[in-house]
Amino acid sequence: MEFLVLSNFQIFLIILSVIVLIIFTLVNNRSKNIPTDTEAFNYALKALVDGDKDKAYNLLRDIISKDSNNIDAYLLLGDIVREKDVNQAIKIHQTVVLRPQITKEKKIEAHKALAKDFLKDKNIIRAESELNNILHIDSSNKFALRELKYIATENKNWKDALKLEKKLMKIDINHKKNDESMLNYFIAMDYKSKDNIKNYVYYLEKSAKSENIYPDSALELANHNMSNAELAISYYKLYAKHMPSQRTVAFNKIENILFDSQKYDEVENLYRSLLENDFDGFALNRLIDILLEKNEVSDANDLVDKFMKSNHTCHSIRLNKLKLESSSFEVRKSISSLCNEMIKDEIIK
Repeated sequence: MEFLVLSNFQIFLIILSVIVLIIFTLVNNRSKNIPTDTEAFNYALKALVDGDKDKAYNLLRDIISKDSNNIDAYLLLGDIVREKDVNQAIKIHQTVVLRPQITKEKKIEAHKALAKDFLKDKNIIRAESELNNILHIDSSNKFALRELKYIATENKNWKDALKLEKKLMKIDINHKKNDESMLNYFIAMDYKSKDNIKNYVYYLEKSAKSENIYPDSALELANHNMSNAELAISYYKLYAKHMPSQRTVAFNKIENILFDSQKYDEVENLYRSLLENDFDGFALNRLIDILLEKNEVSDANDLVDKFMKSNHTCHSIRLNKLKLESSSFEVRKSISSLCNEMIKDEIIK
């Protein structure tokens, strides 16, 4: 057998090659374990989701130390800092706004971040300025319009708020349409405080005609039109429809109007009509009381039994069943009072 004899130089080359290969492998694996800026940013976002703000803060600082042009890292860093040090957040976000070469989208994000900073700092004037800066870049920006409307509403600048609301409704089909009704109500109340009754009524009626009305408009109109019983009742009904949790207020007002006009039968008809399509515990309770006052016990029993079949678990039905089983006026009165207290929100469709 013939052996290959290696010289010292050849052995040295082999050892050197192995060492170089090991070093290359270690360096290559290490570089793979170091996250890119994009990966580090995603890690920071995940840390925020997990509630680890300190980890996110450190990751973002590392990114910025390597790449001072990373706008996203600056913006997110400022957002994290805002809760603890709003002034520091303002400084961070202002450095982004002042950059000469920045895309329109990033500039909007920077002004948005600054607006949040100033709102957190309760500096409303500076916040409004930043929000208007956004609108100068993008006149249909929903965030800016919403925040400016909120500020206008808080300051009772009702007309400005209404203009902003209308613009929001034009650009966002999913925007809540009851806000326009609410703002018309506030404009009306502003005119009321100035004794301008004509405009007060005009804006209230405009509010009440909205697709989704602000309920207080109907209540205000009802109270304003007490001299016109029919009109007042129509507005109280409208209020009860859109504010079911407060419907007892409206129905009691309607009862008073009808009793004052000696239209006793219409009180009974009111509650019968409410029970035609839907079940309303308050309506049932009042109707049973009216039937008992007329000594129409059989009709009252039939009415309770009718609803007992389908809604036997309702407090109002069970209490009225007990009321009918008692012959004591005081007991019946107590049960009716208890029933009204327990069924404020008991409406079954």
